[in-house]
Amino acid sequence: MNEKRLDYLDMVKGIGITLVVIGHSPSISDRILIWLTSFHMPLFFVVSGILFTYKRSERETFGAYAKRRFCGTIIPFFCFSLINILVDLARHISAPKTVSWEPVRTDIIQTLSFFGVSVLWFLPAFFLGGMCLYGIVKKCPVWLGWVVAAAGVVLPSAGAALVRTYIPAGESIFFTWLSQVLIMLLRAFSALVFMLMGRGFYFVLQKFHKKAVWEVLLGIGCLAVNVAAAFANIGVDMHYLVLNNVLLYYLGAGSAVFGLLLICRNARPFKLPVFLGQNSMIVMVTHMDCRVMRVSILFAEWVNRLIPGIVMYRISLYAALLAGELLLILLINRFGFFLIGRSRPIKSGGR
Repeated sequence: MNEKRLDYLDMVKGIGITLVVIGHSPSISDRILIWLTSFHMPLFFVVSGILFTYKRSERETFGAYAKRRFCGTIIPFFCFSLINILVDLARHISAPKTVSWEPVRTDIIQTLSFFGVSVLWFLPAFFLGGMCLYGIVKKCPVWLGWVVAAAGVVLPSAGAALVRTYIPAGESIFFTWLSQVLIMLLRAFSALVFMLMGRGFYFVLQKFHKKAVWEVLLGIGCLAVNVAAAFANIGVDMHYLVLNNVLLYYLGAGSAVFGLLLICRNARPFKLPVFLGQNSMIVMVTHMDCRVMRVSILFAEWVNRLIPGIVMYRISLYAALLAGELLLILLINRFGFFLIGRSRPIKSGGR
């Protein structure tokens, strides 16, 4: 299996995870949020499909591939779900009159259903989508892959609407759990579509070689298509499978990611986004669920009292977020590597 990293893919992931963090920060405008949600989560599934093809992962045995995917997704899912549960439990115990038991109960149900607490929804979708991709590439004829992709475009959004209509999620713990399980399974279809899209992008990029300036211009054009699609299809959310016009959603997300791929492939690698891309999993699971965002907001509010103004507020917020995430990346890679499914400390750079 090819183990050489492609810096431009790490840079794309670094940009993607930065946009995810920005999208979860306060004071972001509605228009920017509309644009970000149109592609920032699909980006990681598309890149996964590219890497699957680049590494020829279908040549692995089923057991080896499943073990690697499980360690890299489901172990972090349970580890960081437990952290969420313990944090909310500690808050309830320390202030039972002001902090209810409900967040703990919600955390437990979302963990046992694999629906995911907060951003952790991404991990089961990543695991199941990857396992389906392996099966399709390994065992299925090409035409069946196209059929599955077409079904995956339509099924998640339509299925989620049926779940919300016919399963009374709020009436009992069982129905809540069942609705969350079904939404989680439907997300895997959407993840699979983007992974198959990434597989297609890999073959296109292998054959598509123009002058750098033309590739960058085409990349900018793809981003323009994404912007048009995003504002024609306002209010999408892959987390809850609110995709609205599914054709616009997949067109917009695919255009944005392909545009970034073309631009980054012809750009000089910048160390910071490459490093963040190499450690995007850590940033994904910690920026909300380990309270990095909350601490950064408190710091920015303190700075804002000393130096009022939205510009200084945002500078201090993003500086605190970056510092917090860099510290966590170093600590987890060195001492908490087991939290992200690794059996040994990770060398500098996440390689």
